[in-house]
Amino acid sequence: MPGAARHLALHIGGALAAALAVCVLPALVATGLGDLWTLVLLPLSLAPLVVLVLFIDKVAGWMRAPVPFRVPLTVGQQRGLPSLPRRGCDNPHTWRELAGRAVLDLVLWRPLFRATPTAPGLGRGLPHGMARSLWLGAGAFHASLAIVVLRHLRLALEPVPRCVAWLEDFDVATEMFLPKLHGTSILLLLALLFLLGRRLVLPRLRCISLGADYFPLFLLIALAVTGLLMRHVTRTDVTVVKQFAIGLGAGQWLLPAHVDPWLLAHVGSAAALFCYFPLGKLMHMPGVLLSPTLTLANRTREARHINVGNPKVEVLHYADYEAAFRERMIEAGLPVEKE
Repeated sequence: MPGAARHLALHIGGALAAALAVCVLPALVATGLGDLWTLVLLPLSLAPLVVLVLFIDKVAGWMRAPVPFRVPLTVGQQRGLPSLPRRGCDNPHTWRELAGRAVLDLVLWRPLFRATPTAPGLGRGLPHGMARSLWLGAGAFHASLAIVVLRHLRLALEPVPRCVAWLEDFDVATEMFLPKLHGTSILLLLALLFLLGRRLVLPRLRCISLGADYFPLFLLIALAVTGLLMRHVTRTDVTVVKQFAIGLGAGQWLLPAHVDPWLLAHVGSAAALFCYFPLGKLMHMPGVLLSPTLTLANRTREARHINVGNPKVEVLHYADYEAAFRERMIEAGLPVEKE
């Protein structure tokens, strides 16, 4: 097997096997335990606590890291002479401009919209232009995932907030099915398949992709597929799930009466994704808010920014140097300021 094919099979195969394991293993263990199957739910229910501890530890470590220099990313003219028009949100100088740039970049994904590939692709030479397909795919994924997560709040809150109920009604794609089919459920799966296909098709991206890049994609696809199956095929009892979720939040262990393998696969995938979140590249969500390239204003022309981590160095001025070595300098024929 060639090296590239072996690399691809190793990372994709390992990530797929790990994702299938966390989906299938809870259902298999619950089936083997018989009446004690509810013990499987105990470690799965601890996943939010685990991710909270790991999340706080990771962010605290980032906040302790020093930022010695002003290193903001800029894509426009800096503040300078009055005759030079400057780009406020592209090269921020004040905190208002900085907030505007952060909102535009985080909400509209402007860096992806302006991304320009710089590697040869598919035999077409060096491509130029904006990667609009990635911008659309990433935007569809993030937006649909946010709506799906907000819709799931109805399983943990009673009474259901009006905004969540309105969002669920707004998200209905068609009423031809019972239960109603939500548009974001389909859009989320299509966006994930696009992002996965992009990693497999583009040579430059396939070359640098590792198992850590494929694993969260496979987990998210498993979540989307099992969620659609539970809602439209196996018809999981939502009332029982809501009773268990509300009871868990209140410190009560209200267990379902029967084993639901698809529910365990869905919850197992979610628990694995939660625990993996602070350990992998998904931490770019809070990381971008702490990135000095985004959160620092460009004031390098107004103030000198000294690295506070630099060690203190004893400086020998020229007058002191000459006073110490004047005689030797005169003997060597070197000019001196004081005779």
